Amino acid sequence: MVKSIAKKKKRSVKKLSAAERKARKYKADHKALVRSVLRSTGFNRYPKLADKEFSIDETTKSDFDDIYVFENLIVLVEYTTAKDVGGHLKPKKIVYDKIEANPKGFVDILRNLDGEFASDINKSYTPDELHLKILYCSRKSYDSKYKLEVPNPVFLDYPELRYFKLITDSIKRSALHEFLHFLGISHEQIGVNGQIGTSTSNQAYPGSLLPEANSNFDPGFKVVSFYVDPEALLRRSYVLRKEGWRNAGNVYQRMISKGKIQAIRKHLKENKRVFVNNIIATLPDDTQIVGTSGKTIDPKKIIKTTPAIIQIPDRMNTVGLIDGQHRLYSYHSTKPEDIEITKLRRKQNLLITGIIYPQGLSQPEREKFEARLFLEINANQTNAKSNLKQAINLILKPFSDESIAKRILDELGKTGALSGHVEKYWFDNNKLKTTSVVSYALKPLVKTNGADSLFALWDEPSKKDMVEKEDSTLLKKYVKFCVTEINLLLGAVESVIPKDQWTPDKNIQGRFITTTNINSILICMRLLIENDKIGDFSFYKKNLTDFSIKSLGDFHSSQYGRMAERIYTKYFSD
Repeated sequence: MVKSIAKKKKRSVKKLSAAERKARKYKADHKALVRSVLRSTGFNRYPKLADKEFSIDETTKSDFDDIYVFENLIVLVEYTTAKDVGGHLKPKKIVYDKIEANPKGFVDILRNLDGEFASDINKSYTPDELHLKILYCSRKSYDSKYKLEVPNPVFLDYPELRYFKLITDSIKRSALHEFLHFLGISHEQIGVNGQIGTSTSNQAYPGSLLPEANSNFDPGFKVVSFYVDPEALLRRSYVLRKEGWRNAGNVYQRMISKGKIQAIRKHLKENKRVFVNNIIATLPDDTQIVGTSGKTIDPKKIIKTTPAIIQIPDRMNTVGLIDGQHRLYSYHSTKPEDIEITKLRRKQNLLITGIIYPQGLSQPEREKFEARLFLEINANQTNAKSNLKQAINLILKPFSDESIAKRILDELGKTGALSGHVEKYWFDNNKLKTTSVVSYALKPLVKTNGADSLFALWDEPSKKDMVEKEDSTLLKKYVKFCVTEINLLLGAVESVIPKDQWTPDKNIQGRFITTTNINSILICMRLLIENDKIGDFSFYKKNLTDFSIKSLGDFHSSQYGRMAERIYTKYFSD
């Protein structure tokens, strides 16, 4: 007997268009980037919970794209590549609020959805020891007002995501401490071997104390030297990296270099010894300095360098690295661990020069001190570039002409004709470079003296107080005034330039947004102010109707002044 076998119909698969394939890859790449950061820092993913629908109550159903766990920290991850981030985010507030109101109840929901998750969580922690964080990861930029309207999540925006991707690629699991700090999780909240860490202990390191009179620092600052094991320092350290996730106004150090770390790591493994130079760092103000007798030493009362025991609190992100981040992070932890590096990481073989803050020193003052010290160390190096000095001067000299110009360019990059076209992050390609625009064009245009400055046009009655009294409120007003006035002229120029050429992209032939062109326009504005020809958008557009870069002649990249004079003569002169 022959059995007949019915042929199964092939399931028709819709062929995706090129645009659909591109959109799908865009989403997949974004998700992979976030997953890479979480995986590299030691978080475990529970795939059964990904996109798994849950019910909080009869009226509220939802899901999370991913669930990750590190020790007793549960991270609920949401990915989005939507253009309308507000439209995607706001409806989720109801879910987020209910989770925040009853985190234990939500963990029970997750337990019921995945037995593996339930088993892992139940092994080591009680419900009271668990912590929940919602991580919202948008690929697109969006208005910051949505963060105020939906305050529950930690927002891992694309620039911060790219930052952590670079850091985790470079130092692997040793990036965990900084990532926890970003999530708003303190040391004492994280479980260690099934228990919550107290973070109250101090570790003691033999060293020496410099007399206060010999340090030349302000009264109250203490300078110590000691050897420390890299493992202890990795857990405690932070770096104020430029273009990192911390407040953009208070960071300045260069991004970490994966290549440099690998080179130092190779040296460590081949030579089995450290570089013979010290790491410079700031220590928390509750660091204790005691003598061999166990009594606290007063640096004011000693006249020569004195042996001492340096007791450092065991807390994450409290030791500020001023110089030597690559030397320290070359000892980073990996999975699986490198046995040779692990042995070296636990030896007290890093020489630290530490500066201990006076008790009660404010955070802004600490940041100024660290920035000034960093600049002193790096000022004479050939790679101490202008953009580094501009970033540090934002902290040290916020009311200087250069710092005001830097703030204005940052704002021009957010709104108006240059919006989205100004270099902001380390990974920005084909964007307008900022250093020469600030130094050669904006600084003279916004300086706080002279008849050719926007300051001369500003009709604020008490404007002299801005610099003389360092009035931050007036500074904000002046920056806003300058941005508005500059955008009137730049907007008029944009309106007469072919749309496809209003770009800094080097791949576009005839692109207009170059340092030469933008600097020349800004310098031309000084000529307009000096000759009392400043106007509104309509005035500028009318005069620039036939505007053409080609008609101006050939100018070299540094001939901003000559080009500006030509623009003024051709389009604004009577």
